[in-house]
Amino acid sequence: MTASPGQPPERMRTYRADAQLWESPDLHRLAQLFIGMARQRAEHARHTQDTSAPPEGGEVESEL
Repeated sequence: MTASPGQPPERMRTYRADAQLWESPDLHRLAQLFIGMARQRAEHARHTQDTSAPPEGGEVESEL
């Protein structure tokens, strides 16, 4: 049986999301999260970079 448009699949209909209202956001933890994500992305990019090709913008030609 397929779910109708706008409805979650049957296996997801039993999940419940609870949220708590905080007086103020924990900005320190939020900053740590974003810094961690940026570091992970940079580390991934560093490991997947092709070292055989010269870096972009390596040579500049002048039209004098």
